[in-house]
Order: sequence, then structure tokens, then C-alpha cells
Amino acid sequence: MYEVTIDKQLFETYPDIRLGLIQFHTEVNPSDTAFWTYMDKEVLPKVRTSIEGKEWNEIPGVAGSRKAYKAFGRNPGRYRVSSEALLRRVRRGDELYHINSVEDVNNQLSVTSGLSVGSYDLDQIHGPVTFRKAVTGEGYTGIGKDFLDMENMLVLCDEEGIFGSSMSDSTRAMVTEDTK
Repeated sequence: MYEVTIDKQLFETYPDIRLGLIQFHTEVNPSDTAFWTYMDKEVLPKVRTSIEGKEWNEIPGVAGSRKAYKAFGRNPGRYRVSSEALLRRVRRGDELYHINSVEDVNNQLSVTSGLSVGSYDLDQIHGPVTFRKAVTGEGYTGIGKDFLDMENMLVLCDEEGIFGSSMSDSTRAMVTEDTK
């Protein structure tokens, strides 16, 4: 298990800050047809109904993330928390990305809880992990994105730098089919 700390200064800006962690070992497999049938027939219709007609700041999980973004100086309308981005796809009826078994479950957790959930390849994490606010000039290459400016974002970092945030995970620590 990795040592993980929350920078105490975060609580001065946003006392309700929280971070949850689960570590597990599994084989990463391609997306499963049975899982997506279950998602499409059972999970996503319930999620769509639960968010129908609601403003984003009324949806549990998303609401807290938007408040934290504002507290730390980021515009949640421009820089969306990943769970909100997924829920926007669900609301529109767009298909969610089918990536691999870990990321698919990650996205299920995000849409059902409204919380941003990140999955990371621990073989790519080096040294203690800190949850902190990024400073000017910090960022990384996000999955499917170019360089992401992380200034004033809440980020996870190790001795090599930032590897994740509630907006997007980095290519450096992303889960692939080679991840254990």
C-alpha cells in the first residue's frame, strides 16, 4: 500500500474535502458484452431518470465537486469533473466509452455516485502520493487529450509529478490491459 496524504492547506480553503481509496489486484480484460448489457438495460436508465430535470449542482457527488472547483478558483462550467462529463453523456443518451474491465467499472461507479473516480496503474506510481492543489505551470498529458493545465486543480502526485485529477487521468498512470 502506498502512503497517501492530503495537503492540510486544502482544508483551509474547502473544509469538506474528502478522498477515498481502494487498492485491488485484478487482471485487466477487454470490455465485456454482458457488463454493457447490464449497464444499458439496468444501470443507465435508472441513472438517467435520477438526474432528469436536475441542475448539475443538484446532483449528489457532482454538487460537491463543483463547489470545490469554485473554492479553488476553477470554473466548473469550463473544467468539468469527470463524473459530470460522463453524466452529461448519459443524459444525452450517448454511449459511454468501452475501454477495459477496470475502466468500465470505474465509469459505472462514477455515474451511479456522481463522484469522480480515477483508476491508476500502481506500477507507474513512484513514492508517496499527495492530494494537493496544483500550482502555476503544472499539468500533464491527459488520456485522449493534449497537455492539461492543472493550475488550482486538486491533483494526485507522486515524486515524478501529477498523475491524476478529478477532471482527467494522465497517460503516465493509466490502466491498460498490461496493468496488474
